Amino acid sequence: MGKIKVKEVDGGGRGFLTESEYNRQMEAWARKTQQLAKQQAAQLTRGKSSTHTYKTGKKAGKSEKKLRNSIQFQLKSRAGEVAGVAFQFPVHGIFKEYGVSRGYPAHGHMRRSLSDWLSSALDKQDEKLADIVALYQSDKVLHTFRAIGGKTTSWNIA
Repeated sequence: MGKIKVKEVDGGGRGFLTESEYNRQMEAWARKTQQLAKQQAAQLTRGKSSTHTYKTGKKAGKSEKKLRNSIQFQLKSRAGEVAGVAFQFPVHGIFKEYGVSRGYPAHGHMRRSLSDWLSSALDKQDEKLADIVALYQSDKVLHTFRAIGGKTTSWNIA
């Protein structure tokens, strides 16, 4: 697990994680998770070999890339700080994740295999995300406590 960088504000030890640093770390987390998901999706053996453009039907004229080339993320902000991360990919990516396609359920007549291309990427990164959010939120509480006149002496957090 990597270390989280914080800006020292009190000269006496670990400082507060600033909003801009928190936002930067959340973006770095999303980028790393996107990279891992793309690596996992690249290992899928079945699927498009290149971009496919639909010729007929409701999707006529629309193009669909290989799954690994379609995975994007978007940071959701509230009051200037990252409040969520949304990963976007074509719907066939979720079919691959759950092992379903062409109307057949995962446990139906045809054998389909699950491809944890998304879950495995998220699982590898979930502790890092929890650490970033926990540190930032606890720092906000401490900062607010100090701002309203609270005094801290010694904090022994194990």
